[in-house]
Amino acid sequence: MDQILTLSPEDVARTLGTSPWWVREQARRGRIPHLRLGKGRIRLLPEHVDALIALFTVDAGDATTAVPVDLAALGATAKSTRAHRRPPHVEGSAPLF
Repeated sequence: MDQILTLSPEDVARTLGTSPWWVREQARRGRIPHLRLGKGRIRLLPEHVDALIALFTVDAGDATTAVPVDLAALGATAKSTRAHRRPPHVEGSAPLF
């Protein structure tokens, strides 16, 4: 019989750069498929990790062709508008507006 590779929340957290608590919380809330082996023992299959990544992947679209957004239509305050127009704090990211 072939062995099935299962991953612990710690393994997944290390791979994704997040905390084991966060991985367990996603499983507890039913957001991702997982195996529950015994009381409180959560294990994930590689395809479960793929589902987790797909669930939390944000499609930024093509930033070079982004249409400027009118924040006033959302009722944004002057302070929040300035905050959104500031350069991003993540290196390599483009401003949204």
